[in-house]
Formats: sequence, structure tokens, C-alpha cells
Amino acid sequence: MIVNFPNRLARSSGAAVLAAAALVLSAALPVAAQGLTFSRASLAKTASFIVTTTLIPKGGSKSSQVMRVQVKGNKARLDFNNPAIGSVTYLANAQGVFFYVPANKVAQKQQFQGGVDTALRLAFQQVNEQLRTAKKVGTTTVSGQTTDVYKDARRGTTLYIGRSPAFRLPVKTVVANEGGTQTVLVTNIKTNITLPDSRFSVPKGVQIIESTGAAGAPGIPGVSP
Repeated sequence: MIVNFPNRLARSSGAAVLAAAALVLSAALPVAAQGLTFSRASLAKTASFIVTTTLIPKGGSKSSQVMRVQVKGNKARLDFNNPAIGSVTYLANAQGVFFYVPANKVAQKQQFQGGVDTALRLAFQQVNEQLRTAKKVGTTTVSGQTTDVYKDARRGTTLYIGRSPAFRLPVKTVVANEGGTQTVLVTNIKTNITLPDSRFSVPKGVQIIESTGAAGAPGIPGVSP
């Protein structure tokens, strides 16, 4: 979801789902930033967490989006509410990536220009960009995770990167500038848990439609379901 309001804050949608977008794409290509490497290996084999993006544009109304993520090996599931069509789900498994609308009993198989590797680079593009100019300023605990704190005062960006091997990913990102404020917070982090394979499969009886155009996970600029 890209929110249109002025200046740099509008470009923050790329980080809106943090690792969630990349994990839903089940990729393993590392993206280096500030000496860090984000990849599938940055998260435990099984995990679940919630990503909440809160946007407060200057002179505008506050809005939020909540995404629930589950990951098991190279399988992943991302659930959220689309204001236009209701509850929707992204599923990634050995057969591909699917955009599933339970109310319609239809799942669209997604196509990615450049493949999964390109999608992962896009998913981490903004965090990577922010970390290149941010400086480590300390450590703190966020959502029960010990994090390294990086700050770029000029850009108005603060990033909290998890230190645990089970969640070596952004736990919180705050962007505050002349356009307003965006906060992305990961909560309810559970790792090394039991998740049934059925959580990552398109339910029986659901019609699967092949996508004809380039698409991607929510939060990646320029793509939408």
C-alpha cells in the first residue's frame, strides 16, 4: 500500500513490510548493508510475527495497516486486510507465490519480473539504503528483542535491527521528516515454533488463476495485487 503524501515519506512504502515481503517471497539472496546481511538465514526456520505500519502525514489523518506473517523453511504466509476487498493472503510454497482472496475462493499465481532474487532486492532496498548513511548509536530492547539502533538525523530515520540469530532483521523503523511520520513495528515475535504445512497451501476447491503481469508483495513500490 503506497500512501500519497509529500516528500520522502511517500517513498517509505518499500520498507513497510520489512522482512515480511522478502520472507513471503521465500528468497535466499543476501543484501548487504552497513556490514549486515539480510537473507532467509536471518530468521529461524519457523517463525511468526505481526508487522504494523502507522502513517501520520503532516496535515493528514493517521492510518495503520497490520500484517500477520508465518514462515516455515521456504514456505511463508502473509495475512492482511485490504480496504477494498477485505481479508487477503499471500502464500509462498514450492508451487510458487499466490495472492488468495478467501471470500472469492480465488488465488492468483504471481509472476515476478526478474524472479525472486529481484523481489528480495526490492523488499530490502530502502532499509539497505537507509543503513548506508545511518550510524550505530547504541542498543535497546524492542518487542522483547535486543536490537542495535542506527540513526540518520539528516534523513530523520531510526532503525532497530534485531541481534538474535533467530531474528536478525529490522524490528522497528521510524521515518520522520517534513512529510510526516511513518513507524513500522514488528511485534508478537515467536521463533522455532510448530506450524502445520497446511497453513502455507492454497485450500482445496480454490480456483487458481495465472497472473499475466509483473507483481509482487505488498509494500514493494510499483507493484500491487
